[in-house]
Amino acid sequence: MEPVISNAVSGEAVTFASQGKWGAAFSTPVVAVHLHLLPTAKVLLWGDRGEAQLWDPSHPAAGFTAVSKTYRIFCSGHTFLPDGRLLVTGGVVSGTPTGSGPRGQLHATVYDARTGTWTATPSMAQGRYYPTLTALPSGNVLVVSGNDENGHVVTVPEIWNGSTWRRLTTAPLAIGAPFYPDMFVAPNGQVFLAGFPAASSYLALSGTGRWISVAARQVADRRMGSAVMYAPGKILYAGGGDPPTASAEIIDLNQPSPAWQTVPAMHVARRQMNATILANGQVLVTNGTSGPGFNDVTSPVRRAELWDPVTHAWTVVASEAVGRTYHSTALLLPDGRVLSSGSGEGGGVAFESSEFSAQIYSPPYLFASDGSLAHRPPIGTAPARVRYGQTFTVGSADAASVHRGTLIRLSSVTHAFNQSQLIYPLTFTKTGATTLRAAGPLNSHLAPPGPYMLFLLNDKGVPSRARMLTVGP
Repeated sequence: MEPVISNAVSGEAVTFASQGKWGAAFSTPVVAVHLHLLPTAKVLLWGDRGEAQLWDPSHPAAGFTAVSKTYRIFCSGHTFLPDGRLLVTGGVVSGTPTGSGPRGQLHATVYDARTGTWTATPSMAQGRYYPTLTALPSGNVLVVSGNDENGHVVTVPEIWNGSTWRRLTTAPLAIGAPFYPDMFVAPNGQVFLAGFPAASSYLALSGTGRWISVAARQVADRRMGSAVMYAPGKILYAGGGDPPTASAEIIDLNQPSPAWQTVPAMHVARRQMNATILANGQVLVTNGTSGPGFNDVTSPVRRAELWDPVTHAWTVVASEAVGRTYHSTALLLPDGRVLSSGSGEGGGVAFESSEFSAQIYSPPYLFASDGSLAHRPPIGTAPARVRYGQTFTVGSADAASVHRGTLIRLSSVTHAFNQSQLIYPLTFTKTGATTLRAAGPLNSHLAPPGPYMLFLLNDKGVPSRARMLTVGP
């Protein structure tokens, strides 16, 4: 059972302004094992059975629209390309493996949200089941780990340059089950492996690659916990392990000798969880199980928690109606809310007993102190593209109250890790009655090229609705 946590906040009754609010659960036609926010502001989701589905959060009553899959993309890896298309690599092959685990697909494909079409790419050198994709500063994409077409662990990373795959043959690393390692682009341009291995490393991408040791984590086993880059070069890793831990730690890759440091623990231990960057830079943790074993569905954690990157403190917030464990997903929507879905279709849960539902969380920043909806700063005009190191102008009727904002990369999430999300903080200067100016990311190491959401934040911390734009040359 989930530990009992008091609803009292400083002796006062709970309000939406302190706890946020979950909307009513609604049905989904498939289990949302893979969940993506597209540049069109629509959500693409799929599980194993059934077709992929499109859903528009701005018109929820319109329901879902089926999108045919081109092959079995279940347990694939995915991230966004610089032009906003979604690259999907690998998946699972039916049949009995000859190796030690499930067999991975050799295929890769690209989904274009503007046309609603898939386009096949050349196949990878090896199949990939449970791989992680990382969008690189160059616009290329790195794929790491997984099981190959024979059921063996893939040790050699590959890089997609838009037309061909290149193997990093001098950078082999056996990252074992449960795969989907947590990886991030570091400020030095290399790729940082935060986990699941206890010893974190940089992957240098030049030539045929090499691994560079960085630091060991404070907690060695964080399998099926969740890691997130909450600021440029700064990573939070929370939960995970067996039995699950509530502990959390951070590392700052901007330092000359980065080291993991312990921060306050969550209120509840959990694994199979999701960590989502919010519009104001806080991190929302949802879902998971507090029980031992791979996927203890008898101990779901329904109560969410908020992490403050300034104080490192955790705040317990509202509870979701549904318990979501293995194969749960969550992502930030353009209106600043968080979509939570999935759970089941694997991990000892039969397809028929899986969660065909979703629920949306409205964080506290969307409410005034009396619990009513807060006034949100509007975005009147914004550029379609923000280039590195250049200033750009945003129009807002509330320019006088806006001093900061955020760029948040669109989400592509599965298996407790969002393979795309990152945040870049913005400082705005008022240049007119209704105009603001800010500088874009300094370089692609801090924000790889691709699709982002632009949020304005007023002096009360209330975010605007996002404007979609592209970061990069």
